[in-house]
Amino acid sequence: MTSTGGDLAAAGPIVRARMTAWAKEVARPVAEVVRRRAPAVIVTSLFGVEVVAAAAPSYPWAVVNSTFYVGPNPPRPIKQDFGPRAMPLIEGYASLLESTNLVLHATDRVFDLSFAGLPDHHHYVGPLGIWEPPSEVPPYVTEPGDPWALVTISSQLGDDLPLAEAALEALADRRLRVVATVGPERDPDELRSVPPNARVERTLSHAAVLEHAALLVSHAGHGSVMKALWYGRPMALVPWGRDQPGVAARAAALGVARSVPREDASPKTISDAVDAVLDDQNMLQQAQHHATRLRATDPSQAAAALLETLL
Repeated sequence: MTSTGGDLAAAGPIVRARMTAWAKEVARPVAEVVRRRAPAVIVTSLFGVEVVAAAAPSYPWAVVNSTFYVGPNPPRPIKQDFGPRAMPLIEGYASLLESTNLVLHATDRVFDLSFAGLPDHHHYVGPLGIWEPPSEVPPYVTEPGDPWALVTISSQLGDDLPLAEAALEALADRRLRVVATVGPERDPDELRSVPPNARVERTLSHAAVLEHAALLVSHAGHGSVMKALWYGRPMALVPWGRDQPGVAARAAALGVARSVPREDASPKTISDAVDAVLDDQNMLQQAQHHATRLRATDPSQAAAALLETLL
């Protein structure tokens, strides 16, 4: 971003070139491990697809994609679903998925605009991102009081700290307790001010907060959004980059979120979106309906069963 003067579109080809160089470098040791271990199946994330393709294994391999469908003929144009910095990379990954044996999309088909055009080796398995590693939940989360508002930005270090600051200001005068997570690589003290009704953590169990929350205010990361939907919480979303424009559009289409464009994000516009969410009982009912539907599924088991077909 420094080399392009902050130009997101100009940064896209640089991101793709550097990821391709990384993939070629990593493919060599991966190919050696595959040769020595002779695995029954290879499983990688979407960001490893170029590594495995370059390693050219003779064994079956599967890709777990952590967001909505990526591949040929998507339900929405890729330019609408991905930020300009991510788009060249995703376009390259989408074409490479044709060479895999199995692609698992860790999302819900209904959430993904009820898309029915998956290629034969692509499958929806449901939201795998609802899983969290075991962690100690601070006692304040379950103390009696006003409902919580959970504010999230990306767990990966990025340029979205202004979103957390604007969201905290937007929520400052409400009868809500607020907790914001800024990710493991950020210091909570980087925030310029924290209102009296708010706490800031590097990381925290989102599930524990969402169980007692009124809403999610988020950068529209797929994991955060699907977790809020799993717990039946409506959302105010500010898609910042990567796949977040597509995630926010799908949540809005489902009737469970109000979206604010990144370029329009301010304490005032986020506050207006929060008002719209909290005043909309139909949105709450829709979120709770989809929570009931999703909780009747078992995403991990669905993914495991499909992977076992390659053995």
